[in-house]
Amino acid sequence: MKRIRIVLVDDHPIVLDGLEQLFNTEPDLEVVGRATTSEGALGAIDAFRPDIVVLDLAMPGHDGLWVVEQMNARGIETRVVLLTAHLDEMRLLEAVRLGVAGVVLKEMAPRLLVECVRKVHAGEKWLEKQSVARAIDRVAKRESDLGSYRRS
Repeated sequence: MKRIRIVLVDDHPIVLDGLEQLFNTEPDLEVVGRATTSEGALGAIDAFRPDIVVLDLAMPGHDGLWVVEQMNARGIETRVVLLTAHLDEMRLLEAVRLGVAGVVLKEMAPRLLVECVRKVHAGEKWLEKQSVARAIDRVAKRESDLGSYRRS
């Protein structure tokens, strides 16, 4: 069985340890690298060429979306799962625009992160439903407001 190779990126070592333990209990998942900074993330992704990067959104210095932008600019095809404590609608839309395949909130059950990684590896999208619904509502309202402004 081919294992899904994962790089973990979070600025909190205790979170990295917990994520690594979570993934290492799964026979089809393998943590091949870890990083605590955005620059370190790019280095680990370059070095290990993982299938998936589980990437914290909020980090000191450059954030997770900067990492995704850099990956896109370099043509790196590693699929991205954002792991975040909070995601506002505009950042969610930006993440989707940049090609992020999965978004998981840190408050969710760990089994959902494992399921997300598997689905994203299989080519599917996994986006946190409430955040997506709010983002769509916000965009629809903005479009509606623009439409009524144009008609005036």
